[in-house]
Amino acid sequence: MKINRPFVWAALGLCLFLLCHIPTQAQELPTTCAVARCFDGDTVKLTDRRVVRLAGIDSPELAHEKIREQFYAKSAQKELERLVAGHKLTLGQASVNSKDRFGRIVADLLLEDGQSVSELMVRHGAAFYYPHKDLLPDLQERLLEEQKAAIETRQGMWEELLASPVAKQNYIGNRDSLRFFPNDCPQAQKIKPRNRVYFETLMDAFLAGFAPARVCLFWPDAR
Repeated sequence: MKINRPFVWAALGLCLFLLCHIPTQAQELPTTCAVARCFDGDTVKLTDRRVVRLAGIDSPELAHEKIREQFYAKSAQKELERLVAGHKLTLGQASVNSKDRFGRIVADLLLEDGQSVSELMVRHGAAFYYPHKDLLPDLQERLLEEQKAAIETRQGMWEELLASPVAKQNYIGNRDSLRFFPNDCPQAQKIKPRNRVYFETLMDAFLAGFAPARVCLFWPDAR
């Protein structure tokens, strides 16, 4: 069989070109950065206008559209502002995918000394662990341990939240998504029986590493 050498070399050249131009995590994330604005307790805008979603955490919602401001939302925002103000940060890899479905960068914001801002937010009780299948396992383990410690010592939001009426209600978790719902939420009844996990209290759900689903909101409103 006669080999068409010009064709082979052209094909190899094309392959090398494509490999060199595939976007990578390192190409997308700047080496250092600074925060221009904290939208809330888990999302920031960098000085280069990129929007970063802090990996592995969620915080109470500020008022937007039809959602009322939730308990501890402003405190969470202020805590994030305090942690990042004036710091040169790096964006550490935290997820298989570097962006979420809204086009925001998903990263572990790191301070100069290497501390994770996500971990600090959870440690101070200003955010809760938000598991996701794309997140790196070691980050998820660290965040859950930080959450357990924060709950035990009632840091930040936990003292008041776990003393509120919603803390004594029953909840149903989805073993597949690691989200939990109030017991009377219609969406909870759609969970397949084999994936259902029953929690007697709110604290049980958080200690097990489940996060609140974004339907049938139960979180107390800000006063």
